[in-house]
Amino acid sequence: MMYMFLLLLSGLSVLLAGCSFRDILDDYPVSGVQIKFNWEGVTDELPEGMRVIFYPKSEEGRKVESYLSVEGGEVKVPPGYYDMVIYNYNTECVQIRGDGAYETIEAYTGCCSGLETSEKMVWAPDPLYVVSMNDMRIEKSEDVLLMEFQPKLVVKHYSFEIKVKGLKNVASIVCNVDGMNGSYCISDGTCTSSIAPIYVEANRGDDVLRGSFSAFSAPTFTSTRSGGEVVMKLLLIKVDNTVQEVKVDITKAVAPPTPPSGGEEEPETDIEIPIDEEIEVDDVEVPPGGGGGIGGDVGDWDDETNVELPVE
Repeated sequence: MMYMFLLLLSGLSVLLAGCSFRDILDDYPVSGVQIKFNWEGVTDELPEGMRVIFYPKSEEGRKVESYLSVEGGEVKVPPGYYDMVIYNYNTECVQIRGDGAYETIEAYTGCCSGLETSEKMVWAPDPLYVVSMNDMRIEKSEDVLLMEFQPKLVVKHYSFEIKVKGLKNVASIVCNVDGMNGSYCISDGTCTSSIAPIYVEANRGDDVLRGSFSAFSAPTFTSTRSGGEVVMKLLLIKVDNTVQEVKVDITKAVAPPTPPSGGEEEPETDIEIPIDEEIEVDDVEVPPGGGGGIGGDVGDWDDETNVELPVE
């Protein structure tokens, strides 16, 4: 009898515990949130996938995050008020820091490595698409809540072309741009200036240098490096290992245009920087055995000829 009584008490306690656990589940339900992305007019080259983070507005809430396809997907979120960010992941150069809070999550690029130069530079960002919303309310519902978003591209791509006389005397080129934005705050769309010049890919053609780079964009120009100016620097390493430096002021070319009074206009994301002037490289004698290569003196950008080319 005593054994049966203890067994009955044990079963009753398990039953009560089960009821209590169900009550907890009822107090902390989750709602299904179906996220859909609209890429029309944004890009034809879709990213690999998207990361979504819901940041709770209350101290009792918990952060919810998930990885979605470029089409979207469903996320289980407890009812409540949230701030939310979405961005594409698995980028080659863009990194994310401060993702513990909505106010601090930020995109940036790291320092260049593997380049034969002592000049400290950072990588240019690859395309970054973001969505940001604050004070969202997720209601308790047995039905799936549908949310559709159109991601915004927050990186601009720049290209340029410079005529060069005497390009045959140039063995290699190092190029960067100083004064651009270096990070992007995903929550409010503001930028901070780059901690170092951004590396620029430059290639030589027939009597012409072509190059391109990218940078984070914001509605207003926020960079403070180089005294508010944006300067592109080209380091031309000649075949005799001497160096010619060229500086081009591109501030006006990269500054955001003034918004039209009649409403917002979609900003350009691919910008061509006009450079009408021509660089002239003096003839040099090729050392015995050939020349070329960057050599060990590339870090000194001001030891040789300094030519400034203003951009109209």
